Amino acid sequence: MRLRGRLALLFLFAAFVPFTALFVVVQTSLIEELHEEHARQLQTRVASAQRRLSELLERDQRAVRALCDHDLVVDRLALQLGGGHFGPEDEQGLVTLLPPMMRGRRFDTLHLIDAQGGTDRGRVLGAGHYPDSAGGRAAELVDALARNDGQAFVHDVRVLEEDGTRRDRPTLLGGCMVQRDGAAVAVLGGHFLSDQFAEDLMGDVSPVEFALVEAGAEPELSGEPVEVGAFHDARGETVLRLVAAIDAAPLEHEVAALKQRTLYVALIALIVALLAAILMTWSLTRPLSELEEAAKRVASGDLESQLTVRGGGGEMGRTMRAFNDMTRELASTRKKLLRAERIAAWREVARRIAHEIKNPLQPIQMEIETMRKLHERKHPSFDEEFPASTQVILDEVKRLDNMVTEFSRFARLPRPKPEALDLLDVVEHVRSLHHGGVELVIDAERAIVRADRSQLTQVLVNLVQNATDAAEARHGELGGRVELTLRGDDEGATLEIADNGPGIPEADRLRVFEPYFTTKAKGTGLGLAIVHRIVGDHGGTIDVEDGIDGGAAFIIQLPVSGAAAEIEASLGETDLPLGRPDDTV
Repeated sequence: MRLRGRLALLFLFAAFVPFTALFVVVQTSLIEELHEEHARQLQTRVASAQRRLSELLERDQRAVRALCDHDLVVDRLALQLGGGHFGPEDEQGLVTLLPPMMRGRRFDTLHLIDAQGGTDRGRVLGAGHYPDSAGGRAAELVDALARNDGQAFVHDVRVLEEDGTRRDRPTLLGGCMVQRDGAAVAVLGGHFLSDQFAEDLMGDVSPVEFALVEAGAEPELSGEPVEVGAFHDARGETVLRLVAAIDAAPLEHEVAALKQRTLYVALIALIVALLAAILMTWSLTRPLSELEEAAKRVASGDLESQLTVRGGGGEMGRTMRAFNDMTRELASTRKKLLRAERIAAWREVARRIAHEIKNPLQPIQMEIETMRKLHERKHPSFDEEFPASTQVILDEVKRLDNMVTEFSRFARLPRPKPEALDLLDVVEHVRSLHHGGVELVIDAERAIVRADRSQLTQVLVNLVQNATDAAEARHGELGGRVELTLRGDDEGATLEIADNGPGIPEADRLRVFEPYFTTKAKGTGLGLAIVHRIVGDHGGTIDVEDGIDGGAAFIIQLPVSGAAAEIEASLGETDLPLGRPDDTV
């Protein structure tokens, strides 16, 4: 988008916000207040229902416990069962006594069941809610009571409806066990889990809706449901849930009307802001366009770009002069930074070379001092020690020579000369240099990239030799294994050199391409640094991963088009000549 358009949008936004912010804030506040009020009302009702449910369960527990601890009817029943004197007349007497006992304790159901072991276990001795069920079997209630240790649970209870039909109704039961005189009686009282039960808990509040739903079912409520309580069966699994919600239809209607009014006001504000933005944009377009174009030139690297100052001492005039000062300062700073970076690079190179050269100089010095002492004393072992000492000196001098050679190669690495290159020829050539000791895996008919043949050959020879040395160090000459894999596609090519050597620790993988970092006793630490630089000069990447049986694998990815234009253009500037540091400044 052009500068004029961006400025128009900016002024439009700046003018539009004051007109609309107040209405948005008021609308948001009103909507939040309405929602919070509804949420508080629902939360209050839910908390009240939860408290009533808790009180109901505590009251039922006390009522049942009173029957088990000191009720004459239950005590007499236990004595009769223990003495074997409970008969039809006693059973008929319970038909008369249990209904008023049940209603007096505000239960919907009341069971007295023989809980003693034997053939009579589970026999219903009396039921206040269904007297005709006396003599039936309800062993599952006895088992459920024992399993829940007196805690309330849900179970289907057979009842006789007013129309004479019999059906099972889910009931919240609580109870206890009476054991005395060789008899055991299970006492269970409960409440039917129905809409009436939920209404007694929730109270009559018109906006609040409630429902008893089965576990896993979705309630048919108009608002977002909130769980009031869950009821579990004898196994502890949820059977029913009591949920509540507030009808949000009036709230949504009110919110919609408020949003519509706010929209009308916002449209009027938008029109006014648009007119103001157009007028202000036209007054600033020309000088800001010049400044935009100049900024683009600076971004592209032209730090010498200057503006023709207009506007005298006004804001735009001061801005243009500040821009010109900035570009002059940027140009000067860039030259200083380049000089400082090159000096710092040479200082680091000098520090590393001094450190590396110091290592072989110490044994050379020690051997020369030893030979001098033996020669001065005319020691008879001088002739015997002379060959070994000179050999040490020659070995260390050779190390120094290798080090200087590697550094020279690293510092004077020539600029790549890319050409259309088939990597199949290169990998076959590298394999032939190792007399078939490298397994070659080809996953491409052709792998054409733009690259320097000589430098890529140097990369593969270095990596394959390192892999061969690592494999032999671990397995000897016969157990080592090196694989060279080539894969190609339309985007480029991938080279993988894998070995079954000791591998490279995870902590060293980030440093393995640093100059002078090596794990070999006689390595210079520049081989992989040279490899990394050549791959980078070709626009590729190189990474270290796990190889064969815990070994190492070097993965090289090369783009089909070779190095990007900016990389090729920078190669001549970044090469470090092997001369004095002052030569590069």
